[in-house]
Amino acid sequence: MPEIARTELDDPIEPHVLVTFLNRALKRRGLIFGVARQGDGFLLTVYETDPWSGGKTDD
Repeated sequence: MPEIARTELDDPIEPHVLVTFLNRALKRRGLIFGVARQGDGFLLTVYETDPWSGGKTDD
């Protein structure tokens, strides 16, 4: 997946809650978010995917 943005966060209270919220809200627009602990903070990464097709295929 191509990465389109990344930022370091100091210490959000619950970073996994933020990422879950973003993934649910923006998955249909072709964005997926990831979070990883980095030192004393967190690394938030944004990936671009194909937008959700709503389950339809080109068959």
